[in-house]
Amino acid sequence: MMLAAKALAEMSGTFLLIFVGGSSILLSEKYPHFFPSFGVAVTFGSVICLMILALGHISGAHFNPAVTLAFAVAKRFPAAQIWLYWASQCAGGILGAGALLLLRRV
Repeated sequence: MMLAAKALAEMSGTFLLIFVGGSSILLSEKYPHFFPSFGVAVTFGSVICLMILALGHISGAHFNPAVTLAFAVAKRFPAAQIWLYWASQCAGGILGAGALLLLRRV
């Protein structure tokens, strides 16, 4: 698979994990009777599950730099691709957090 596709998959998955998971935290704080705190855990679990199903065949669905490092240390992931994955995951996380900040101001 092309490295660009892998990078885009990692960035998209991390973006959605941060954006949707973070949104659930904001909803839980603002509307605790409508969105109870266990909904945050359910949301994070659901998002990661859906992203693994949707993007796992492209990039392996790490979505977390620690997971990428663990796979590389276990020799189940090429060490040469660590930096690409980390950059993509950080970019996706920053974009997700930025989108949350924009929406929080609205």
